[in-house]
Amino acid sequence: MQYSENSTASCSSAAEDSRSFGVETENNTRHHSFSWVKSETEDCRRDAILQSRDMNTKETRKGKRPRQEHIEGYQEAQPRHDSLEENCAGEQPKQEYDYGSSSYFEHEWVEEKVNSDTTTFGMPKPFKSNPCKILDQIAAKPPYFFYGNVATASSDTWGKISQFLYGIEPEFVDTQFFSALSRREGYIHNLPTENRSHILPKPPITLEDLMPSTKKWWPSWDARKKMSCRNFDSSGSSQLCDMLGRMLDDSRGLLSAEQQRDLLRHCQALNLMWVGPNKLSPLEPAHLEKILGYPLNHTLIADYPLTERMYSLRYSFQTDTLGYHLSVLKSIFPQGITVLSLFSGIGGAEITLHRLGIHLKGVVSVETSETNRRVLKRWWYSNGQTGRLEQIEDIRKLTSSTVERLVENFGCFDLVICQNSFTRPSKIPGVGSGLESQHFFDFTLFNEFVRVLQRVRSAIERKR
Repeated sequence: MQYSENSTASCSSAAEDSRSFGVETENNTRHHSFSWVKSETEDCRRDAILQSRDMNTKETRKGKRPRQEHIEGYQEAQPRHDSLEENCAGEQPKQEYDYGSSSYFEHEWVEEKVNSDTTTFGMPKPFKSNPCKILDQIAAKPPYFFYGNVATASSDTWGKISQFLYGIEPEFVDTQFFSALSRREGYIHNLPTENRSHILPKPPITLEDLMPSTKKWWPSWDARKKMSCRNFDSSGSSQLCDMLGRMLDDSRGLLSAEQQRDLLRHCQALNLMWVGPNKLSPLEPAHLEKILGYPLNHTLIADYPLTERMYSLRYSFQTDTLGYHLSVLKSIFPQGITVLSLFSGIGGAEITLHRLGIHLKGVVSVETSETNRRVLKRWWYSNGQTGRLEQIEDIRKLTSSTVERLVENFGCFDLVICQNSFTRPSKIPGVGSGLESQHFFDFTLFNEFVRVLQRVRSAIERKR
């Protein structure tokens, strides 16, 4: 089934075949990743569709927007709940996560259980199940949507994100099974989970495979196989590398066990690489581009400071990991796909779909950073894309009339994809000047994604 061939008939056919969006029958319950709850009755489904339409006028009227939440190592502000989906009559009940069901997880790379009190990455804390099961039928309506967050968010934050995306449970994945980067990512989506496949050829999945020429310089006591995601800020690292190099030269490479442990901690914390005898170097953007599955020098552009270049890469999709989850779209849209890409950064979603061999018929990319827009635009035209690219600098410009125009011009969007929802303050009191730990989950930005998704769904519904 597909709904990308023409703007009217394709919308209709998609809505008729809800099983492709993950809704299973009673005798065919999904046993991969996360289950979908069945609709109780057809009447309930019709009511749900009406509620979905009404959401467009109720998105932000009730209450105030939540405050930002710090997501990397600092205490969260306690946000007020937003009212995007405060239920059909009052507050939306929260959904319960079942920690005991292994059917929620597939393969060894999915994070199964994490301490629910952690402030880093973990499963959302349990909360009450939603008796209004018809919301899952709403989630199955076109278009497909995919929300991904590659930063560490608290379990409470994930629980709130899930509430506003129809109670769909997050899917947590470690990129170390797809690349030389060890990073845990979280996704919420309505894509099918069956018949996923890897992007081929598979990329290097160890540092040794990634940089084989440096193998001879790595000491035996540095057994790192993966790059950590803790810090890609190279400011000040060169001086440290010089100091460590002098220490290694003075000791002729013969370090005590304590010195080895101390030096290894520096290497792990700053992602330092061995590039010569007793010589360390910070990670280069070209290395990170290769680790993340982007073209060589993808972010090499004039007036793009190194720190900002590394920052944009750090919080971009790992395309091999994302590709595994988006691979199901290839058989659904053999003639190509039309995408609305929100907070698209340096084009991770677009590059992933291209690497999967999916023709990009049209892409509307929304990205605040002018430099990132230049990076994507340069890739689009230098790569020989034949589809249509339209770039928008502010998601707030996607008003109802603008969304209607885009749906009219591009036809039905087959996929609405969003990467992250956080802001980075210029300075936090008590925190150093580096980029580390200066990121906040911003529910205002996330609400914009939900708002636009609902606008697109309403526009598609009217076009049918």
